[in-house]
Amino acid sequence: MDSGQKPWAVPALAKVIPRKRNSLLFGIISLCLVLLISFLVIAKTVTVEADGKKVNYFTVRKTVGDFLNHTKLNVYPEDLVLPGRDAPIQRGMDIVVKRSVPVTIKLDGKALSFRTLSPVVGQALDAAGRKFGFKLKNSDEIEPDRSTPIQANMAITVNISVPMTIVADGTSRQVELAPRPVKDVLAKEQVTLGPKDLVTPQPDEMVTANTTIKVVRVTEKVTTIQSNLPYQVVAKPGDFPVGLSDRIINRGSLGLAQQTVKITYEDGVEVDRAILSQQTLRKPVDEIVARGSQTTVTRGGQVINFKRAYLVRATGYSGGGSTSLGISVQRGVVAVDPRVIPYYSKLWVEGYGWGRALDTGGAIKGNRIDLYFDDEADAWAWGSRNVIVYVQ
Repeated sequence: MDSGQKPWAVPALAKVIPRKRNSLLFGIISLCLVLLISFLVIAKTVTVEADGKKVNYFTVRKTVGDFLNHTKLNVYPEDLVLPGRDAPIQRGMDIVVKRSVPVTIKLDGKALSFRTLSPVVGQALDAAGRKFGFKLKNSDEIEPDRSTPIQANMAITVNISVPMTIVADGTSRQVELAPRPVKDVLAKEQVTLGPKDLVTPQPDEMVTANTTIKVVRVTEKVTTIQSNLPYQVVAKPGDFPVGLSDRIINRGSLGLAQQTVKITYEDGVEVDRAILSQQTLRKPVDEIVARGSQTTVTRGGQVINFKRAYLVRATGYSGGGSTSLGISVQRGVVAVDPRVIPYYSKLWVEGYGWGRALDTGGAIKGNRIDLYFDDEADAWAWGSRNVIVYVQ
């Protein structure tokens, strides 16, 4: 039966399909309108001031921090956010972001990177110390100094100071400085070195903790010194006994010399003396003396040969007894100092005659002798006198 429709023609569908598409599109649009209206009802407008610009945003986030985390502002944890990150979002809110800047700290050769809001170097270092766990001393050396304004990408160098001792000019003082050569330590502490001063350790040596730097002041003085030149004693044979004192024929006199001397002092103490030049201002004059040469004398018709004569103080004594050698005393016994006249020496004593050294005594010291007399009256008559004794 011919319905009047061709197999390939579907007029009913051609009319139905556009109607369904319109319904779907209408639904999507309606949903979008609902969502938009809902967003507009829920979303809040905020203004963010950052990097010198103000930008308005719509957001449904509940806190400032959550909102900033979902923006492209790249807010760092170190940045200052006002109001705080935990503050709830309110409609029309103004949010200010103050940027921190990157800074590098070189701490004893170790690089520490961080961001800071601190206005000057000193405050930035305090904050970095809290973060990284270090604390600086006032003596630590910082470049640039603590009062320098912070700039982005600034490099701050910190050299940790160590204790050291400087001994100079009679004083010893403790200082704390960053390690550096000895000469730089002295320059920083205003210790000026002279051209000949001695320094230990060496000036170019690096100072470490507890190093002691010693400065010895070296000074030189050139001066003129006059000194006596000794004279020589020239002896000529004299016509008197050997052993008696020399007799001056012509007195000697000292000469005079002058020297130019360089004296070196270390910390005020003389350590060296060098003669630069010298001259004789006056020559010395020799002293001429007569020296005893006789070994034979004639006394009372007797020829007495001797080895040496002495001028002694002789005292007479009597009373009997024995000598220190256990010999009975009698005339001719002479008490001597055996360190001068040996025991048993045969003697000729002027005014007394022959004797022998057979005794000594506590008072017989040096050129002193005692002469024994059999008669006490003779001893008293002799008394004590200076005489020459000839020792054979």
